[in-house]
Amino acid sequence: MKQKASKLVSLESITSGGDEDDVPNRPMSPLEAASFIEGMAAELRAMARNTKLSALSYFLEMARIEASAEVERLASPSSERH
Repeated sequence: MKQKASKLVSLESITSGGDEDDVPNRPMSPLEAASFIEGMAAELRAMARNTKLSALSYFLEMARIEASAEVERLASPSSERH
């Protein structure tokens, strides 16, 4: 039985921008986190789709839709804040 060599790609090797992260260096509110996740899921979905990773693309789109629903719920003036 042949073993497959596992190749992991570091995010540092594919991103340009030095040592700075896109994630804020402070505590995030649930609304900020949901908004950030929505945007990142959209970008990752596009990457998966462009590389023909259809199942991954589908699940990332589901995550984006869920994050979008949370953004709407949290941004609603009538939302319960606990």
